[in-house]
Amino acid sequence: MQSSPWSTLGLSLQRILGTGIGVLAASLWVNLVGLTWWSFFIAVLAALLAARVIPWSVAGQIQIPIAVVFVLAIGPASMGTDLWRVLDVIIGGLIGLLAVYIYPPRPRTEPLEGALEAYRDALIRVLRRIGDESGNSAATLPNGTNHEYIDDSRALRVVAESGRQALTKLADSARWNPRGRSVLPRLQSDALRLRRLGGMAVQIRGIAGAANLLYDRAEPARLSADDFRRVVAALAELAASALGETGEPVATADPATVQQLSDRLAVLIRNAADALTPQGEGPGSSLESVSILGRLDHVRQQMMVFALAAEDEE
Repeated sequence: MQSSPWSTLGLSLQRILGTGIGVLAASLWVNLVGLTWWSFFIAVLAALLAARVIPWSVAGQIQIPIAVVFVLAIGPASMGTDLWRVLDVIIGGLIGLLAVYIYPPRPRTEPLEGALEAYRDALIRVLRRIGDESGNSAATLPNGTNHEYIDDSRALRVVAESGRQALTKLADSARWNPRGRSVLPRLQSDALRLRRLGGMAVQIRGIAGAANLLYDRAEPARLSADDFRRVVAALAELAASALGETGEPVATADPATVQQLSDRLAVLIRNAADALTPQGEGPGSSLESVSILGRLDHVRQQMMVFALAAEDEE
């Protein structure tokens, strides 16, 4: 089965029709020609070629040669028996469909929650790696060599896609499902949570790319590695409070604590930015460092939006 009975209706019908076609064709063939090694070979080959021509999924196509092989293995019978073979396939398939579609299974929200938690954990993990590894390389990195956290940063797209697929499956399983009415109201908030995590991921990937070019290079950055690590560590602490700790649901535990952490981080970022441009100097020489601080502050604001939205929903 696929994500839900509703998304597999077409596939289920293809399987039923494919089995019925295979049984009918094989029954007629074996009664008209008989069963020999060459008739068996011709029937299977014809079934495979016919299946390839029909514009169905592989799961539907494969039912035709499988049904042909089973009928040929049983051997010839009366036309009445052959007719019942076809009717048996149709009746059994319809009973199976009715059993699933009249009383479908209840939509499961656990896969989506697990995907959101995995996304959240990946974001925080990348943030912490950026802070831990930037400026801590034993040797200067040559041009073209990246920090190891760049691979984790790029992998965020794969984690995001898993979340989108989980949301789609949940929506499919709840739509037109009488047992999914309790799930429908939360789909919009789940989509917003996923979208907000995606917005943070975009910025964190940008932070990873900027930090990769700034630190452990021949030319030192104006923003010291110690100050950068301090800001990133504070942002990771805010993320754990606003988005939830590892192993917990993606939710804000205490909005008041999130606000305090955010305010403290905002002061830290602004102080670091002010220190980059001494009096009498323009911001041009510190542009890259100011830019990365701006991205960090943007993620801080995104986390506050996430926390405040969760508080409003409650």
